[in-house]
Amino acid sequence: MMRCSVWGVCGGLLLVLAGCGGSGGARVPVNGEVRLDGKPLPGVKVTFIPEKGTEGFGGFGETGSDGRFVIADTKQGKPGLAPGKYKVIVNKGVLKNMSGEEPVGAIIESDLKDEFPPYYSSPAETILSYTVLGDGKPIIIELESKKKR
Repeated sequence: MMRCSVWGVCGGLLLVLAGCGGSGGARVPVNGEVRLDGKPLPGVKVTFIPEKGTEGFGGFGETGSDGRFVIADTKQGKPGLAPGKYKVIVNKGVLKNMSGEEPVGAIIESDLKDEFPPYYSSPAETILSYTVLGDGKPIIIELESKKKR
């Protein structure tokens, strides 16, 4: 139940950020792996937000137990994205109230905190980006628990 609610919040945020984007055009496969300090990172959301000039609506996926993900577009839920430049965010929302009680009612964004700092998890502050070329090569997203300055 909570997993669906977290996805709903993330998906809704993505749709707002994508706005009325382009037509979506032709999609190319986008997949890869998220690593934290060199180790596969399971159970995180990976979101691609198109930058100015990139057609399409962006997309999202979730890493499996091996840290691997496949991105599906937000418009039709089909695998792949339009070629172009994207901001990338990685997040794992958890409830702020960790008392163990089930929440009453819908979970909203302000009920969640993220396990990752804004430079990985915020659309406005992310330092992560990727240019989708359609070459089929897996994307490796390397995160560090202690960001080097």
